[in-house]
Amino acid sequence: MVKQAEGPKRSENSLSSKSRFILISLLGFAMDLAILNLFYRHGFSLSLAHILSFLAVSGTSYFLNSVWSYKNKNQSAINQFVNFIITILLILFLRGGILASLVQLWNFSPEVAIVICVTISSIINYTGSIYYVFSREANPDKPGLNWYYLAIFLIIYSVLLRFFYLGLPELFYEEAYYWNYAKHLDIGYLDHPPMVAWIIALFTELMGDNEFAVRFGAFFCWFIAAYFSYRLTRAVHNRSSASQATLLVATLPAYFAIGLVMTPDAPLVACWAAALYFLYQALIHDRRMAWAGVGICIGLGMLSKYTIALLGPAALLFMLADRHSRKWIFRPEPYLAVILAIIIFSPVIVWNAGHEWASFLYQGRDRVAEHFEFSLPDFILSIILIITPTGVLSLIAIIVYRRAVIVRNSVTSDYVITGVVNRGYYLLLMLTLLPVVVFGGLSLFRETKFHWTAPCWLGVVPYMALVVTRDSLLNSHKLLEWSQRAWPATLVICLICYGAALHYLGPGLPGISYRQNLYLLGWQGFGRDIETLVDRLERETGEKILVVGMDRNRIASGLAFYRTKAVDSSGQPVAREPAFETSSWHLFGGNSLMYKYWFPMGEQNNRTVLLVSKGINNLTGDNVRSRVRQMGDIKEIKLWKNGRLAGHYYYSLVKGYPSKQPDENIPTITPSD
Repeated sequence: MVKQAEGPKRSENSLSSKSRFILISLLGFAMDLAILNLFYRHGFSLSLAHILSFLAVSGTSYFLNSVWSYKNKNQSAINQFVNFIITILLILFLRGGILASLVQLWNFSPEVAIVICVTISSIINYTGSIYYVFSREANPDKPGLNWYYLAIFLIIYSVLLRFFYLGLPELFYEEAYYWNYAKHLDIGYLDHPPMVAWIIALFTELMGDNEFAVRFGAFFCWFIAAYFSYRLTRAVHNRSSASQATLLVATLPAYFAIGLVMTPDAPLVACWAAALYFLYQALIHDRRMAWAGVGICIGLGMLSKYTIALLGPAALLFMLADRHSRKWIFRPEPYLAVILAIIIFSPVIVWNAGHEWASFLYQGRDRVAEHFEFSLPDFILSIILIITPTGVLSLIAIIVYRRAVIVRNSVTSDYVITGVVNRGYYLLLMLTLLPVVVFGGLSLFRETKFHWTAPCWLGVVPYMALVVTRDSLLNSHKLLEWSQRAWPATLVICLICYGAALHYLGPGLPGISYRQNLYLLGWQGFGRDIETLVDRLERETGEKILVVGMDRNRIASGLAFYRTKAVDSSGQPVAREPAFETSSWHLFGGNSLMYKYWFPMGEQNNRTVLLVSKGINNLTGDNVRSRVRQMGDIKEIKLWKNGRLAGHYYYSLVKGYPSKQPDENIPTITPSD
């Protein structure tokens, strides 16, 4: 009798709590809309207005729900407040990207954008609060299900965050440089293969010369990498682990950045992930047709970046070491895969043959012949930053406790035979560690780049996913247990940091100034100012002016892209193609990579040149004076972003640039910064 009476009473209380929660949510929506509009109409920037409004309304709603809707909820107040802070920060940074994109990219009026943005953020806030902030404790009997839903949420959030910020921050100078690749479309380039140029050319042709179009290829490549990482992990383990692997690819720093920033690493990672999948199918499951996939993926990968070729020696070493796989050495499929990869890669070979093998020499002999530099500490630090400290500990754990992590978790029907599990593990470990060892060895005597090992870790993502997944089998080992407990905080902190950084680079963060002369921060206005200056000087002098950025390729690349943002007196975009009228400092004795091919010195006879530099010294040295007939005054130009100072640059108009080389006794130019 007592139990029958208590059931309806609990249901009634639950309904009352939900009704109060809905009422507070509706009140918060109305307050948010009113306060944001009020701030904006009184002169606040949209960025500041949306932040102040959202924080004020969210704090008020949380207080009311805590003391009224869920006052008697059996949940730790500290945990509840921490969950609230996490939820609010995640929503706040995503909301800033949505609002800025609606106004700046898709030309919604601020009033309409505010309504849309507040509506979306209110829905997300309601969902997050009801299921995360004020929810019951996670069901300890279903850790896999809880993790599955959390993974899906974080993956979707990661995708949306990147999508809405694709077009907001200015291009990084590397992206602007590769956009210049696309403008000078070719089958090869000095410092990289052409895939990045082809992808940028495709999407800018469809969507125009803007940041969103330049970066959309990276966004697309991330989905390819995520798909094949999911397929590989499902082949190695099961669907649940595959979801966690996708979560890692969505949130780890290297792969989040690769899906946002358009560099050769974006298609490289996509091809690397696909190549791993097909190598696993060929060598572990003996699928002959998978070798065709291997050849295609490595060929396309080499059109992206040469380093994917390291998968070939790694696979060969595995075949030599693994008795079951040695048969492939005597079969035609691997050799046909090599031939297929070479055929796909052949445009780069043709380009190099016509340019004295410049790219191969640059990436091979010239890089090895650079000055001695012991960069192993930086190399190790880069790995920690790429996969996070938790990722490094998880990697150590899956090597030290291989049997606990892998064999005991491989209990599906596909993995009854332990030998298959071990072979798959050693294959992926070999495909991961051999490239890392090569880069690590190079770091003993040469500089290594921060991002070089990023694609390598895709091979161990399927095993990291097992550590991420909640499983009582791991509790017997402290390192595994600690790594497992650290992953939720690691992933959430990563996403919050990404959101804060993107908000800072896009609409800005109140009270935080911009670092001066950070490429290419504030270049929206800088490019327009330089284009306006060039237009005026051409009218005054009656001469065609060549703009020259006085560093290796950063200034020239950024100005070439952002000069396209200028408009003429009628409000139409400029008619000129700045990519063909903006060069770099090889004209004055420096190294400027592809610019020496695009703007040969012998074709610039008697040019009038506008020099642009981050430092005055680059405009006053003998390398400049010896190459021109007349120098103008040096003037300063300031860069602004979101109403705040972002840097200082200098420019000078020089006349009579000769086609002949200066005296050999004059030293080559070096950067002043």
